[in-house]
Amino acid sequence: MALAGDAERARASSPGATSDRRGDCRDAFGPVPLEGAGRAELMSSTVHWIAAKISEPGVGDAFAGVFSDAVSDPALREILSARLQDPYRLTLQDALGEPESRVLFFIDVVVGTLLHRMGMTGEPMSDPDVAALVDMVLPHFTDALRPT
Repeated sequence: MALAGDAERARASSPGATSDRRGDCRDAFGPVPLEGAGRAELMSSTVHWIAAKISEPGVGDAFAGVFSDAVSDPALREILSARLQDPYRLTLQDALGEPESRVLFFIDVVVGTLLHRMGMTGEPMSDPDVAALVDMVLPHFTDALRPT
């Protein structure tokens, strides 16, 4: 799996030496499907896509291990940000017309919740719970409730 391999390469190399391999993680997961007629549908499909990816065998484990290592490894954090998160963040920023801080918050809440569930139970979040997560997150990001 590319994510685990990227983490090992990140730990073993300097930040400058990995810039030529940008995109490995994105290649492993594919592009985020921007599906839906409006903002709520697009965000809902994104949450379901992220949940499905984290549910794939080994993916949740790889995320958890890499994130745990990144807490004390600034170089690994930079690589994770640039090669894993930023391509998806930028895509969502463009699609949603939101600033970086709000898209990062969306990513933090969704991915963090999904990984927490997997870490605490050893199982991916169930479909009904993913639907409930969508129901909880969407109101914060819909146009009607956006902060002014």
